[in-house]
Amino acid sequence: MKNTQLYPFERNKYFYGKLLSVEDFNFEQKYMNDKRRLVNRLVHGIGVVCGLNVVRVDDLTISVESGLAFDTTGREIVVDMPVTKKLSMLSGYDTAISSGSDAYVYLCLEYSEGEKGSSHNIVPDGAGTNADRIREGYNLYLTSNEPEDSIDRTDMLFEDSVTVFRSGSIHIRHIMPRFVNPDTVFPFRVEIETFSKQFAALSYDIQLVCLNNAADGSSVIKVNFDETLLDKTGRYTLTFDLRTANVSNTEGTATPDPQTFRLAYDKSPAEGVVSGRSSVNITDKDVYEAFVDYSYDHSMDTELRNTVGQRLYLARIGLVNSVGSSIIDNIENVPFGQYVASNMLLNAIGRSRYAYGAEKGQPAVAAPSEAQLAGGKPTEIASGVCRINLNAGSLKNRVFYSDEIFHGLGLGSVTILLAAVTDSGTIYGNPSVFRDDEAPYEVAAKLDPSKGSFIIGILTKSTLIQDYIDVKWTALRDVDEKIAERSSMKITIKPNSLIIKPRETKYLEAVCSNMTNKTVRWSVSPATGGEIDSNGMYTAPNTEGVYEVIAQSAVYPEVKASIMVVVRG
Repeated sequence: MKNTQLYPFERNKYFYGKLLSVEDFNFEQKYMNDKRRLVNRLVHGIGVVCGLNVVRVDDLTISVESGLAFDTTGREIVVDMPVTKKLSMLSGYDTAISSGSDAYVYLCLEYSEGEKGSSHNIVPDGAGTNADRIREGYNLYLTSNEPEDSIDRTDMLFEDSVTVFRSGSIHIRHIMPRFVNPDTVFPFRVEIETFSKQFAALSYDIQLVCLNNAADGSSVIKVNFDETLLDKTGRYTLTFDLRTANVSNTEGTATPDPQTFRLAYDKSPAEGVVSGRSSVNITDKDVYEAFVDYSYDHSMDTELRNTVGQRLYLARIGLVNSVGSSIIDNIENVPFGQYVASNMLLNAIGRSRYAYGAEKGQPAVAAPSEAQLAGGKPTEIASGVCRINLNAGSLKNRVFYSDEIFHGLGLGSVTILLAAVTDSGTIYGNPSVFRDDEAPYEVAAKLDPSKGSFIIGILTKSTLIQDYIDVKWTALRDVDEKIAERSSMKITIKPNSLIIKPRETKYLEAVCSNMTNKTVRWSVSPATGGEIDSNGMYTAPNTEGVYEVIAQSAVYPEVKASIMVVVRG
């Protein structure tokens, strides 16, 4: 179990008449294990392969689902059946609670092995009986220790993440790409996590070298954050656009100025020192080529040595102090992204994007829009022509409306452009610009973002003798705006956990935030985990167990939430 030295490799050489000893057979097992573990570590990686989801059973108890993970030396950790444990019964509980923050602890997983069974030793000088097998297993334990910034995960290949401030109540990280081309604008992120019920506020300056603030061209970023002005979610991201200098093979840096750091909780000043330095490599190479080269540049010894002793973090468990004890508030699974993507998963992602596009319903290979060809932001476009009847002519200052028109770009905000279709051509804007007399009519559109539709109205400016007016409409939607709009959508289920008896019923409420259409579809996983109707009335099954109830937006399938329901007598 303590062996972390996987090479050099030597294997038994067999020949007729060779006397095989205990050491030979142990040597054979070590050779096979070490080769497999080296491949696991360097080809597949470190982290959760499948399963191992951590769920809250009650205020004091968690359950870990079965699953597989690879540790930092490539050893397989198999949890063969779900494990339910009280936090207080896990190793490290007292130390983690006493030495760490009262806001959270980490659940970690490690490889272990032990002897099992017994077999009689026939050697006269032997001990009589010896253990017959070695059983590979695992340990679950709690810790308050945070990982280092260099913890092994895939985003470390293309991002530089530096923790500049850390306390039990707040964490601040600076994140920028590892490689950027000269004279290029790129996003610099300041990620802030708060763990206190108090509202945090902070400010400080960041000094830039070989970089400048794209907004004003200065070499300083001024960070200002006040949680009282936001919905208190506990996680926030401030994004600043930076521009690299027109140099190559140089390092651009962003360093916080500790003299300017100010921190307060509920407007009461607090002490703290901000430190650390983020860097980006300014290179003439293609960015993707640069980070691929970076990933291959490490020697094997360096790669293995840098990760020895790193923990495998399964979950961050939020705690709340109650009557002298700590109860579970929330659970975040694999908080530092320690996942191992299988070849099957990567292949499925590639094939899915090829077959269905980046989003459901898009063509596999979409033609570029005019905005994309012009170097602008990608835009979704829909258009059509609407005929508005005037009832065989109209007097001045009369208003006519079209039927409801569905533009097909989904719900939310879109831009509607209108144009008059005449015998001489299509005119956008005021028709009087192209003729001497007064424009005969004005057109306008009224958008209903909750239905994805609009109505066109016409106001006559003079007497018209024609039977109808054709109006060409174009609906535009910025893809970035659509993504930002959907990222703010959220579903919350009340209550956030549930313990009920078999066949008992309970009403669940789905609270939809930043969504114009609040229709949700309810489901239960597995399907044998009870029933829930369209109004959220849940009926537990006859069988005790832990089940998942899911609320999913009927319009935006990617927006969903779930809670764990514990059914017991």
